[in-house]
Order: sequence, then C-alpha cells, then structure tokens
Amino acid sequence: MRKSYNKMARILILGVSLVIFSGNSLAYYTTQGQNIIEKSSGAVVQLRGIGLGGWLLPEGYMWGIRVLDRPYQFENAIVDLIGERNAKKFWKLYHQNFMTRSDVLIMKSWGVNTLRIPLLASMLQPREDQPLQAPYNYDESAFQYLDDLVKWCEELEMGVIWDLHGAPGAQNAANISDSDGTARLWTEKETYWPMTTDLWDKITKRYNSYACIVGYDLLNEPLLARYPGVDPGLLRELYVEITRVIRDTDDTGIIFVEGDDWAQSFEMLEPLDWDKHLVIAFHSYPPTNSQNGLQRWDDLRQKYNIPLWHGETGEQNPPWELYKRSTEFLETANVGWNWWTHKKFDLSRQPWSIYRTPGFETILDYWKGTGDRPTKRQAKRWLFDQARKTNTEHCEFLPGMVESLHPLDPSDYLNIRGIRMPRIIEHPQSGILETGYGLTLSVKASGYPLNYQWYRNGRAIPGETSFQIFVHQFSTGEQAGEYHVEISNEKGHVQSTAAQLIASPFKGNIIQSTDIAPIIDGEVDEIWQNLEQIRLTHVIDGTGTSEADLGGWFSVTWDAESLYLIVRVFDDILSDNASIDYLKDGIEIYLDADNSKSTFYGSDEYQLRVVLDEQIVSSAIGSTINNARCAQLRLSDGYQIELTIPWVGLSDSTDPGHFLGLDIHVNDNDSNTRNGKLAWWAERDNSYQTPAVFGAVQLK
Repeated sequence: MRKSYNKMARILILGVSLVIFSGNSLAYYTTQGQNIIEKSSGAVVQLRGIGLGGWLLPEGYMWGIRVLDRPYQFENAIVDLIGERNAKKFWKLYHQNFMTRSDVLIMKSWGVNTLRIPLLASMLQPREDQPLQAPYNYDESAFQYLDDLVKWCEELEMGVIWDLHGAPGAQNAANISDSDGTARLWTEKETYWPMTTDLWDKITKRYNSYACIVGYDLLNEPLLARYPGVDPGLLRELYVEITRVIRDTDDTGIIFVEGDDWAQSFEMLEPLDWDKHLVIAFHSYPPTNSQNGLQRWDDLRQKYNIPLWHGETGEQNPPWELYKRSTEFLETANVGWNWWTHKKFDLSRQPWSIYRTPGFETILDYWKGTGDRPTKRQAKRWLFDQARKTNTEHCEFLPGMVESLHPLDPSDYLNIRGIRMPRIIEHPQSGILETGYGLTLSVKASGYPLNYQWYRNGRAIPGETSFQIFVHQFSTGEQAGEYHVEISNEKGHVQSTAAQLIASPFKGNIIQSTDIAPIIDGEVDEIWQNLEQIRLTHVIDGTGTSEADLGGWFSVTWDAESLYLIVRVFDDILSDNASIDYLKDGIEIYLDADNSKSTFYGSDEYQLRVVLDEQIVSSAIGSTINNARCAQLRLSDGYQIELTIPWVGLSDSTDPGHFLGLDIHVNDNDSNTRNGKLAWWAERDNSYQTPAVFGAVQLK
C-alpha cells in the first residue's frame, strides 16, 4: 500500500511540474483557415488525442463478448444477476475506476493534448419516463463523472472534445450507439431531435466556463444512406440546428462534423459553410497513412479552407508499425488525430489492457451460454472486483503502443512506474503450418522492458528476439518442432510452455501458366474456359440472400509478363450510387507478392479496386500499381471484370512454384450504400488491415 501511495505521489508531482513548466498552454483552441490554432497565441496546433471509449459507453468486444455488445444489454444482464441496487453500485465503481485523474496526468506526460469523451445520452437523459418535449429529465449523478473529468482536465491543461457517441434514439442501428436495432434519430426525428439539441445545450452551458473545452463532435459515425427511406440530407439539417444551439453559448469552440457511413462520406454535408469553426472529422480503419488515403478528405479541406481531424482510428495489433507510419504522415499533412481508445479488456491495441479476472470470465461464459449461472453473491463479488481492477494501477501498460503514436513519449511514466517481474499472460499455441500459408507464434507478457529469445527443439533461434516469431519465414525443413520462448528483464526471467508445430504440404489452388495472353475485354474466352473457377463463398459483411443477390467466382493464370484474373459476379441489382468506391458495386483484389504474410502492408502488398462501369484499377491501401489494366462487361445477372497486372512493379519472382498471397472480394450495393461483401478466403472483413490473413495460390 505504501509503495502504491509513493508512486501516485510521484505521478502527482510530475503532473504539477507539467502544468508549471508547460510552454504551450492548451487552453481553448479554435480554427483559422485550414489550421487548428491556440486561441491565446495564434500558434498552429496539431491535436494529439486519445478517446475514452469503454468508460461511459462499453462495447462488447472491449469486454470480451459479442453476444452482449451495448450498454443497455449489459445493464439488463447485470441487473438480472445482482439486482437493481447492486447494479448501480457496480456501475459507480466501474466509472470511478476506469477513468481517473491519474490517467489524465499520465497521458498528459506522454504529450497527449486532447481527450475525446464518448457520451451516452441515455446515461444523462434516462430512458424511462421522459416527457414528449422539454424540459427533459436528467440524471445529475451521471453528470458527476463529467464534472470531475472537466475539473481534472482544466487543472492539467488537457483539452476536452465532447463526442455524442450514443445519441437519443441512436444515430445508427449498431451497438456503438446503444441502438435497439433502429436508428430512431432519423426515423422518429420529432421525438429525438429536440432531445439531442437539448442535451447539447445542457452540456455547452454546464461547461462553458472551463477553458479546457476544445469543441463538440456532434455525432459519432452516423448512418443514413444505408437505411431505406432515410434522407441523408437530414444529417446536415440536424448539424446546423445543433450548431445554432451550441453557438447560443459558445462562439469559438470547434464544431467537429462526421459524415455518413462511419464518418467516411461528406457530400451530404456540403456546402460546409454554416459555421466559421467547422472541422472535418473523418474516421478510417486502418489508420490513414498516405496522401492517397487522405486525398478524398483533403479535397474538401482545400475546397472549404477548413481543418481536417482523424477523429477515430486504431484497433491494430502489435507491432503497431502502421500507427507510427500514420502519425508521422499526419503530422506532415497538418492533420490532428485521436486514437481509439485508452483502455480495453485483454487487448493489445491501446495504451492499457485491463486483465479479466477469473470471476468475470465465469460471468462472461454464462452470458455467452457456455457456463453455469453464478449465484447472486458470487456475481456481485466478481463484478465489483472487476470494476475495481479497471483502475490503471491494475492494468498492463503497453509502452510500445504509446511510442508508436509519434511524437508521444511514455518514458517519464515508465520511470515512475518502475520495472516489474516478467509475467506471461498468454503462451504460444500449438498448430499446423501448411506450406504457402502463414503461421505466427506469439507470447503476451508483462514487465516492460522485456527481452525475448525463441527456441526450437531446445536450441536458441538466432535473431528471434521479439514477442512473436514468423515460422513461415523458415525453410520447410526448419519449421516443424517444439517452440518455446524465454522472457527476461532485470527483475528475473520466465519461460513459456512449449508449442508443438507440425508442417503440412500445400493443399491449395495451383495456378497454371498460359502460352497465349488473354484479350482484356471482359469476355470469358477459350483461355478462361479451360481454367478452374474458384468460388467466392464467404459473406463477410452484411447479407447475401442468395447467389443471385451476391455470388461469384474467379479464375487466374499467368505468363512471364503478367498476372491475369477474371472475376464473375452474380448480382441482381447493380448500383454505383455511393460517394465512396468501396460502397459501390465492384471488386477488391488483395495481393502479397512474396507471400510473406506480413502483419502490415509493406512495399509488396496491395489492395486493388475496380468499381462497376469504371475502367480504372485503383490502389486503395498499400503500394500503388500504375500499369494494371481492366475491362468489364455488364450481364443480365451481374457483371465480369478482367484484369492484367504486370509482374514489373509487383514481384521479382515469377518462377514456377512461387507462392502468391491472394484474396478476392466483391462489394454489393443494392441501393445507395454497400449492403454486403463476399470473399474467397477471408472469413471476416479484415484483409484491408493485414496481409497476414490472405489466402495463397501457387504458380505452376
């Protein structure tokens, strides 16, 4: 206890010194042209922020469950286990421990200058017994958490950006808005628009006297176009009304506006001219890290002479190379950023990882339907224990993740925190490695800084000194065996359990070469008729009611000059009615030239896209291919796209036997947005995040 107290005292001293010696006041930013500036000095500022997701609005994946995935479901499930009175005590413990003053101090010490606070409307405006019109009922006890946070941020000069993450009635039908399955903010606007504007008015007036308030992120990831009968133009209309309400109190705070389709599409907000302090708040996963990826939003920045803000991104597993690339690029591009989030349960994508206690795991198993129901007494003890252990003092800190967010620096916090004895959280798992596919053994451990050494059959493997080892990089004869890893620091060392790895020959698709290159015209000519048609069978997003609605196959061949593909899509409704290419009908081709199965896109990994009726092969993620050509043909039951991709610029090796990482996806738009997505190899929509999940083919 004494040791913990001393550490906290040192953190407090660090926080005070930061306030006293900070040369760049963080009070009240505003905008000027394409810049976010410090109001007092006029100096240009890059917002470098962290989102507090999971604090006031927990999501299922953050806790380790998908069966329950939104606040009202958690609330009901907890009341069911321990009763209403104990449930209130649980949430109080959870909220008080999950986010503390020391968290603000620590993030400030890294160089974070803003916190994005996701708000849950139903927490502030209780769901039950609301009148049909103002004055609405508010829960003063819930505001206490916001009051405390604002006071901490004011004292420590940390900027606050309010984010209406779960709006009254829900701005989308997803879990992230605590929706009941309908986006009622759009379908019942007479009820929920007045509640939304009243909530913003309440927040603005309550905290207007605090200099730390940077601005207002009006709605998180609204969805309109994908819902039949909902006019996307409603988004601008509501934003204008909310802005008017905020401006009655605050005339310089920044108005952050997110577009439709997960903050991707902004044309329904044009003209972006209704306020002089607007900022375009775009979201993208993985993090935007190139001008190519930024361009569609940069065009709007130039057009309206207003700033850009990468308002939400992250969710990449270590080694976080993409985080570093992104934040370094965003700094050069004059784009602020805010990472999602500061803390989650047993994940490695954010600064702190909360350990799930054995008791909480038992409760999750019950909710998942795989375990027995705990007694009320057990559930109360386990839930309260877990709530207390969301406190940062009990969490695993991931300094490498923080370091990857250029230019954040966790060294001061590490010096205060001290070095702890290594502890293995997750051991490497046994598996089978099929030739041509990737297999990564990894270990999750605490006790930074850590040293790693991997062993195969008891012998150290030279150079393998990371938390993970890419077994597929070794020659076939050196892959199988028993692997373990030793982990050490100055406090001691630990050894993992052994993982048994079995090697297996390639059983996948063999791609035949051709003596005659196909004519790229979209037709299935004789060359294609003699090749295997590889079916696309995995629906990885949305729905496909039948093969006629969403189905397809592809064929591949090659010669010394090029790789050739034809993709046949079955689609009974063809549409390119969307502003973003991946929401239109079309295909995506994922290529890993050397089949390295890297965890992130490098110089020889590609995502290519062809949109219905367009003769352009664009490079959306990864490296760019400028000399690919395509042709396509509309059919009565869909369309065909034929492509040639020259090896020059794609791969140095076209020898028979060469493995090529590959996946083919089809985007299906039945109205004005993507309704479904089909894939050959992927089982979920994560190929855009990492080439490690691509399939493989072998040239012959």
